[in-house]
Amino acid sequence: MSFMDIKELLDGSINIINIDEKFTIKEEYYSNTEIIDLSKIKVDGNLTYPSDDNLFLDIECSGVMKLKDSVSLEPVDYPFSFKINENVTDLLEKDQFTLDIISILWENIVLEIPIRYSEVTNYDEYKGDGWRVISEEDKIENTNNPFKDLLKKIEKE
Repeated sequence: MSFMDIKELLDGSINIINIDEKFTIKEEYYSNTEIIDLSKIKVDGNLTYPSDDNLFLDIECSGVMKLKDSVSLEPVDYPFSFKINENVTDLLEKDQFTLDIISILWENIVLEIPIRYSEVTNYDEYKGDGWRVISEEDKIENTNNPFKDLLKKIEKE
């Protein structure tokens, strides 16, 4: 179900639509992103249409996206959650009694995709001839920074 039927809400028959569903985002949405796979998105909340002619969506969403680990390049699960609390009146098409919930979810899922994500904790196996992957902590400790001693003095103070 991509479109929610909101006719009864708009004509005043009801004043709230409770949402407790799982929505599937089709692969065509994320095929050109870093996402390898996307679980069904759990959505809890409601849609209201108060008397001021504004349609409000107030929901909590959660799911799991499968990404490539930034270090090992192996597929890893990345759990995410977000809230949507916004006026969606502008998303209604004239004379239509449906709301495209999938596009609203997708716009927010895109914001949850991390730039870099890794579950690797042991970097020892990621090395080669003249190179190795180091952690952020090692990077700070092993840098040939001429201000390293000064930085240590500042940290002590």
